[in-house]
Amino acid sequence: MRVSGGRYSNRAIVLPKGPRIRPTQDHVRQALFNILAARVEGARVLDLFAGSGALGIESLSRGAKHVTFVDRSGFCIAAIEANLKSLLGQASWGSSTFLKADVLSAIRKLAVRGQTFDLVLLDPPYGEDLARKTLIALCRGAIVSQSGWVVAESDKRDPLPPAFEDSGSRLVSQRIETYGDTVLTFYEDCSLPRHV
Repeated sequence: MRVSGGRYSNRAIVLPKGPRIRPTQDHVRQALFNILAARVEGARVLDLFAGSGALGIESLSRGAKHVTFVDRSGFCIAAIEANLKSLLGQASWGSSTFLKADVLSAIRKLAVRGQTFDLVLLDPPYGEDLARKTLIALCRGAIVSQSGWVVAESDKRDPLPPAFEDSGSRLVSQRIETYGDTVLTFYEDCSLPRHV
């Protein structure tokens, strides 16, 4: 697997070992970032179910300001750290944060800290309703910045609803793209202005 574009284009990404690792296919990842285009530059990115870290690394390659990688597997977190060290060098550490945690509990922690993200990428295991649960948790935690985007990868046999709303936060689907059995649903945060 390789970085598909940006500063580190064509550099290899090493996959963590494990039977449940299902990385986003190269052509899907490339299509995803072609659609996101300028939204990545300078963005604060949250990579949920990070696995190898490919989506977050691709974001850094394309100019993201900071990426927070979340995965519950210590093997995955170690693989992400190794990939960043190999690909980006020591300078990358200031632009990355790692959370070894279950995604739903990580979202609650980030909400308590008052952190928000311009772009949230999630590629959960299929067949466990995790995409839907994560989107609800993102609304409840209100950690997507106003007009920020969330991209959820899912199986086409399990379509996601067009909108999610909770705690005054609202995510509305703006675009859906299908690549074989893989569906990318692009949500925008359409919440009313939040008072601080």
